[in-house]
Amino acid sequence: MVTPFIQFAPEDCAWCEGTGKYINQQCHVCRGNGSVLVAQPARKCPWCKGLGFDEKTQDRCKICDGAGWAHTYKPGISG
Repeated sequence: MVTPFIQFAPEDCAWCEGTGKYINQQCHVCRGNGSVLVAQPARKCPWCKGLGFDEKTQDRCKICDGAGWAHTYKPGISG
């Protein structure tokens, strides 16, 4: 069995809009980096359309966790 090779590239974090800060604190989505690693080709989250939050409730998107991107790299998670 061949394991596919997935390439990741940094893309702007939707939650902090690439600044690394949210409400004068370190952004918890990108950990203050301003970007998240996204599997390429990059695709915006289909649920929030890349906004990082639900337009109706203004809550952080439960699918992309606020990153705004589908298939982000989450350190510490294996599988």
